[in-house]
Amino acid sequence: MKMFKLIKTAMVSSALVLLVGCSEYGDFTTEQICKASLAAIKGKSPTIMTTDKVVKEAETERDIFYMSYTRPDDGNKWHVRCKVDRKRAIWAQNDGRWRDQAQDPTIRFAINDDEIEIQETYPDGSAARNVTFNISMLGGRS
Repeated sequence: MKMFKLIKTAMVSSALVLLVGCSEYGDFTTEQICKASLAAIKGKSPTIMTTDKVVKEAETERDIFYMSYTRPDDGNKWHVRCKVDRKRAIWAQNDGRWRDQAQDPTIRFAINDDEIEIQETYPDGSAARNVTFNISMLGGRS
């Protein structure tokens, strides 16, 4: 009887370890997804994107990442916000409106092992950008 209980406990513990290690986005965090998305649509390197703060959106409990970057060419600092909704990143200029209306480009992402592909699509369905980043460029494993 003790052996059965020991085996059962070991199996439950193993299952919990596996579940805790799994993420909806693999090894990527929502912060890294936002960083990659903003870098892609702004045509910048994700290495210059900095997270200034994170707050919870009241209605959805999603993290909103307040990020900034300094343009290397002119030294101007830009502030943006980003949140992730399933397979889509949604962004806004500092205090501006969320870019999630029918007239706005859509930013979707696909994760394949240690790479994330950002796909920006215009409202008419045409592709604006397809950019791929390795997780190592986003502060992840190298």
